Amino acid sequence: MKISFITTVDHNVGDDFVREGLKYLLRQRFADREIEFRNIHKHSPITCRDGFERIRNLRASNILDRLIPFSWTSDKVRSADILVQSGAPVYWCHTAENNHCYNNEWYRPLVRKRLMQKGINTLFTNFAAGTCQTYHSDGSEYCSDCLQYMRDLHKLCVVSSVRDQLSHDVYRGLGVDVPVLPCSSIFAVDEHRIESTQGEYVAVNFMPRGAHYMLGQNIDLRRWEKEFKNFYTELKQREKVVFACHNDAEVSAARNVDSQAEIFYAPDDYVAYMNFYSAAKLGIVNRVHAAFMMASMGKPSVVIGNDSRARMVSEIGLEHFFVNDANQSLLLNQYEKLLAGTNQYAERFHQIKQQALQGYLGLLNTI
Repeated sequence: MKISFITTVDHNVGDDFVREGLKYLLRQRFADREIEFRNIHKHSPITCRDGFERIRNLRASNILDRLIPFSWTSDKVRSADILVQSGAPVYWCHTAENNHCYNNEWYRPLVRKRLMQKGINTLFTNFAAGTCQTYHSDGSEYCSDCLQYMRDLHKLCVVSSVRDQLSHDVYRGLGVDVPVLPCSSIFAVDEHRIESTQGEYVAVNFMPRGAHYMLGQNIDLRRWEKEFKNFYTELKQREKVVFACHNDAEVSAARNVDSQAEIFYAPDDYVAYMNFYSAAKLGIVNRVHAAFMMASMGKPSVVIGNDSRARMVSEIGLEHFFVNDANQSLLLNQYEKLLAGTNQYAERFHQIKQQALQGYLGLLNTI
């Protein structure tokens, strides 16, 4: 059985966590079959063609894919038994920036151009899809083209799930019921058989905006850095603290907070990050998948964010706050609350994970 993922490759360890968790779930569903997993880097769709995996330029990808006939290469979409859209923000609409999900880089070349051709029997699934809107969004800002894309994408899939309540609410407004399940990243440690160890440090993650983008929100960057730095300085008096950095920019941001900070950074090595988070005591983070990875091993976190992705941690029993509402006092209170409830969270999360496993397998069993 050939299963291909629309994902990223050597780009974002959060995406790796989502995909690896889906691998575990698919292995459970198809335990009686030998599976070949293949990855397609969604930011360069030409990587779906065998032999073109190293091309990472979208413009070159589009030109080459248009010029090269299908018959010249084997193809990870056309030859797949199952094509999996693997997590990530899939539904976004930012009219002011002219940035819309219906115009993403992978949907036309991978789905419309390949999957919808006559004679293609690939089953299309869409798991752990989510939004990336402003933190307080209610979904009412979605334009008609983005909503039509959501309808079309859902109709093409044999099975779908979303990872946040906002995605569910937007679909419900379209008269479509899509189940909400915790992001599949919570199963990545099961795929790699990584177990929790005794907590050695508090993992922190600092992003100057509180997330990747501003999204037109009035975010006080100087205030956020000051409040986080004050919190970190006090926390460092009580705990061993390690910055978890997922990219170069976060390393620089950590150095700005503390030039002598202890930093963990392992570019593109998602297993190394799993091992790092397995030894954490708890987390205070901006990166939602740092929180999901720690949660997967019973370690609690709090997420400070500025977009709707932060809200998806509600599905695993964690709290989240808008970056403009976060200050030194709130962060210290959250640290103390997490520290006091570490054991209780591990027990509670076990139930959440078991329910999520049943939910995913229930969907997969319909294929």
